[in-house]
Amino acid sequence: MRSIGLSVFILIFFLLTSCSDSDLVNSYEFSNGWKNGEVVQFDFKGTETKKNQNLFLILRHNKNYSFSNIFLITEMKFENDSIKRDTLEYRLSEKNGKWLGKKRLSIVEHTLPFKKNLEILKDSTYSITITNSMRLINQVSPIQNLENILDLGLLIESVE
Repeated sequence: MRSIGLSVFILIFFLLTSCSDSDLVNSYEFSNGWKNGEVVQFDFKGTETKKNQNLFLILRHNKNYSFSNIFLITEMKFENDSIKRDTLEYRLSEKNGKWLGKKRLSIVEHTLPFKKNLEILKDSTYSITITNSMRLINQVSPIQNLENILDLGLLIESVE
């Protein structure tokens, strides 16, 4: 009887999650931190006609990450060969050091807004590249390795 209840719970869980208007495109896992110059690339294709999308970056790090923010250089290529480049700063903690993201044991997950209300055309191909651009205060040289960064993902969510 207990296994039937568990089976029903699992079935309901998968039905609810499969009806979601969110799609995690991919996740890039870092090996021993995010090295300077290491490029993360997400490629995806539009799946719906005339429906705008919000794009989010999902950043995960452990609680030993040394900084309260992160700077990212992004480049989004559209099918018509146009390119949109941005340098973005995301705050990851409050001034008192409390993490802003969701905490799960020793991991902190941040859902970072990337593009809002973006028209993604059906069957069009898009490519996003991301590098980190972190430097110490009053330093010109970049940090060679952002230790304790675990992975970065791209989440696409339909605008209602």
